[in-house]
Amino acid sequence: MFNYDLHIKNAEVIDGTGAPKFKADIIVDKGKIIGVFNPDNVDIRDPSENHFLSNFTAKNSVNAINMIVSPGFIDVHTHDDENVFKDPSLSSKVSQGVTTCIAGNCGISLAPFSYKGDVPDPIALLGKSEVFRFPRVKDYKKEFQSKPSSVNIALLTGHSMLRVDAMNGDFDRPANSKEIKSMIFALETALEDGSIGLSTGLAYPAAKASPTSEIIELAKVLPKFNGIFTTHMRNEGVDVVKSVQETIEITNDAKVRTVISHHKCAGRTNWGKSIDTLKLINEAKQNNFLDLDCYPYTASSTMLLKDFVKRADKVLVTWSDNYPEVSGQDLNDLAIKFGCNISDTIDKLYPAGAIYFQMGDDDLNRILKFPGSMIGSDGIPGDKHPHPRLWGTFPRVLGKYSRNMKLFSLEEAVYKMTGKSASVFGLEERGVIKVGNYADLVIFNPETVNDKASYETPKLHSDGIEYVFVNGKLVWKDDNPTDDRPGMFLSGKSFN
Repeated sequence: MFNYDLHIKNAEVIDGTGAPKFKADIIVDKGKIIGVFNPDNVDIRDPSENHFLSNFTAKNSVNAINMIVSPGFIDVHTHDDENVFKDPSLSSKVSQGVTTCIAGNCGISLAPFSYKGDVPDPIALLGKSEVFRFPRVKDYKKEFQSKPSSVNIALLTGHSMLRVDAMNGDFDRPANSKEIKSMIFALETALEDGSIGLSTGLAYPAAKASPTSEIIELAKVLPKFNGIFTTHMRNEGVDVVKSVQETIEITNDAKVRTVISHHKCAGRTNWGKSIDTLKLINEAKQNNFLDLDCYPYTASSTMLLKDFVKRADKVLVTWSDNYPEVSGQDLNDLAIKFGCNISDTIDKLYPAGAIYFQMGDDDLNRILKFPGSMIGSDGIPGDKHPHPRLWGTFPRVLGKYSRNMKLFSLEEAVYKMTGKSASVFGLEERGVIKVGNYADLVIFNPETVNDKASYETPKLHSDGIEYVFVNGKLVWKDDNPTDDRPGMFLSGKSFN
C-alpha cells in the first residue's frame, strides 16, 4: 500500500497543452505530480505507473467533481519584485489561480541595482529607495529563499537598472562603449546568478535615449545563457508599427527569443493598428522566436506622465506622494478642484500613478485571440487604488473572454496562461499537468469563474477559484490564503 500527499478525484483535466480536456484523477507526492489516470481505466496515461495507482491511500484528498483542474497560471508580466516580501501571502495572485510570477518587467527590477541617487521613472513603481537593497540577483534570490512567498518567482533584469548604474544617473543620452561594456558585465553576472533574461522599458525616461544598437549589444548576451528578451516597446501609440519593426530588428540581429510586453494600440487615432502589428509579428515568427503578452482590459496603468495623458480618453489617479487623498479620482476633476490646467495639475500631483483609458475592444480582442499571445497582468501592487488587472486578470480571461464571448476555447485560454508561458520562458517542469512536473495546480468552477475587481473597487477576489496548490502545498481555499509559503526561485534553464 502506497501513501501519498494528495489525491484529486473526479476531475476534468485541462493539461495546459491546448489538448481537449479529459477525465482523470491526479496524485501528488513530495511536491510533484506522480500520477494522472482514469481510475476506471488505469492505463489511460502511463501504463508504467499501474503498479501503484491501484493500491494507495492519500493524506489529503479533494473531490473535484464538476470542476476543472489545470496547471497553476503563470503571470508572465508582473511587478511583484518587492511584493513577494511585503505581502508573502500574495492574495492578489493566488486568489486568481496564479502560482508563478515573472517579475522585473518593463526595464525595472529590484536587482541588480546599486545606485543611491534619485531614481528616474518608472523605477519608483517598485517602491521607495530603501527597497533597492540587492546589488546582485544572488542577493535577491538568497532573501527569497529564506523568506519565500506563496508563489514561485522568476526575475528578469531591468535594462533601466543597468543603465542608471553604469551611467551614474546620467541617462539622458546614448551610453558610450565603456558604459555598454559595464552593462554587459552586469547582465552576464545577473544571468549567472539566476536571472532569466533582460527586459526593457524604452518608452520611459530612464531608457528613452537608448538607441537600437545599445539594446542589440545587450541582447546578444542572452542566447549563450538561454536568456529571454522582453520589451516594453519604445512606442505603443502613433509609432506602434515602427516599434514592432524595431523589436523585430533586435530579435533578428541578436538572435534572441523575444516577448513584446503588454501589446496594445494606445490612443483612439491608433485603434486598428493591431491588424498591421500582428501581421508583422506573425511573419517574423516564421524565422524567429517572437511572442507577446497582453492583459484583458482597455485601460493601462503606470506613472502619471504628461505624454501618456495626452492620448487617453480618461485618466484616474492611482496614487500621489503629495496628495495621497486623491487616490482613485479623475484627473479632470482634480484639475477643476485645484483650479489649474492639466499640465500644472500633473506637476502638483507628481510623483504619482495613473490608469489610462486608451485602447479599443477590437484591438484587445484581436491581440488576446492571436495564437502567439500569453496572459500577463502587469498589475502594480504598490498602488493605493490599483488597476483591477492586479486582482482579476486570469479569471476574466476564463469567464468573460472564453466562456461568455467564446473568443477561444477554455483549453486555449488555459494554454495561454500555462503551457505556452512555461515553454516561452524556459520554466522547466511547469505549466503542464504530467507525471514528473511540479504540482502547481488550480481547481476552478468553469461555470462561475469570473473577475469581480472593477475600476471602482479593484481589490476584490474573483469567483470560482476553489483550490490553488504551489509545489504540492495548498495556498488558497475557501476564498482565503493559507499559511503555506512554498514558492521557489525559478531560473530558466532550457527552451523547447
